[in-house]
Amino acid sequence: MADNNTSANFSVLGDSGGKSLECSDPLELITAVVNAIAFLINTFHLGVTSRLGTLKGTPYRCVLINIALADIVHNAAMTAFYICYKSFMINFNRGELELRIPLKIIMFLRNFICYHVFALASMEKYLGICKPFNYESSVIVRRLPVNFVIVWLYVFSLSTVFAFIKIPELIPWMNSMESTVLQTTVMAVGPNLLSGILLIKVYKELKRMKTQSHNSSEDDAKTKAAMYLIIIFALEMIVFILNLICMIVNTSTGIVVICKIWSAFIKAPYTILNTVIYGWRTQSYRQYVHKLIDCNRRRRIGNANV
Repeated sequence: MADNNTSANFSVLGDSGGKSLECSDPLELITAVVNAIAFLINTFHLGVTSRLGTLKGTPYRCVLINIALADIVHNAAMTAFYICYKSFMINFNRGELELRIPLKIIMFLRNFICYHVFALASMEKYLGICKPFNYESSVIVRRLPVNFVIVWLYVFSLSTVFAFIKIPELIPWMNSMESTVLQTTVMAVGPNLLSGILLIKVYKELKRMKTQSHNSSEDDAKTKAAMYLIIIFALEMIVFILNLICMIVNTSTGIVVICKIWSAFIKAPYTILNTVIYGWRTQSYRQYVHKLIDCNRRRRIGNANV
């Protein structure tokens, strides 16, 4: 929720005179570098996931691709955001309206898309584990790629609405704190509650299934997929809660350094951790990565021999 810092930050930036347009300090540049590395890793993860033969034609592949895309959007936005943090903040708050609105839309989209992606992924996993007889006939599953497109368009539309609400001269009756509470309630709390409730039911069903002595390979695959989603959702909720604490501290005290450290050392590594968890738990993923490494090694040896 990078834009939650903006009102407190501007008072600091606006009083800095000629230094207000200078680019980032070392901590902000570290944040940009960490997010740039996370962007590259998640892009590689997206490429591997898209090419895995074991996932082709499965709903799980669609879920993984959208989670990776949400992480990539976050990493790309944060890299650009912190490369020239002070200049960005001034344009974000006091720049031309034609520039402020697109910037706010991008920041809202990267803030909240992951929660809605998890909500739809949780619905698919709930149907697969808890309602297997209704799974194939469900509209959610049969049209999962289309549903994810709708989710992205929905979050983009809400981001556009809140981008206008966050500009005081356009909506003078709502202050920054009120709009922040409203956007968090609408765009984060709702989908998180839905995902949490569904994944708790999925976890309980998985525990019940574990007590059965005979599980098919298909059941094992469903279990691994469900546990992956549960783990990364739990990590995302930790990130979300810490972000709320950071936002409250920043709003009440004006301390912005906490939020910079938080962004640098927690959120970006979390997006990398998603790929690590999936790669560690999936044999076909590990085999594909090893094959890529072996191909590159053989190519380098061949070029050296020539």
